[in-house]
Amino acid sequence: MILQKGERVFWGAPEVIYLEGTITQLQEESQSVVVHVERATPHSAHLIGNEIAFAAQGLQPLQGASPPGTTSERATQALPPPQFSDEEKVRRGAAVAVHQQYGYHLSPEQEQALINQVAQAINADPALCQRIIQSMDEILHRER
Repeated sequence: MILQKGERVFWGAPEVIYLEGTITQLQEESQSVVVHVERATPHSAHLIGNEIAFAAQGLQPLQGASPPGTTSERATQALPPPQFSDEEKVRRGAAVAVHQQYGYHLSPEQEQALINQVAQAINADPALCQRIIQSMDEILHRER
């Protein structure tokens, strides 16, 4: 495990579900960490202020600013998970891929063009398209 106590990390992607915070505990034997959640997507904002355990391999160190579409304000109650059509799940999956590769620094035109290209590539591969839709369903189901 190469993560360190006090390090800022994130899990997920703001296009779907995102949690960000500071590592408060390392558990070497189980390869897990406890994170004090400080930012989240609006549908996960009820988790802000909580200590949540994560598998270390599922976290990424935060580099730079928090992504757009996240909040540091805790919600008093959980919102129902967002509902997306299969087409929207593919587009959000494509957006995740573009943002992982290029960050959030592209012009809106460049960003949309790349997201469209990736979405077209996903839709051209029925097996990949179905895997992305199923993965998105699993992620959104966990939020319920």
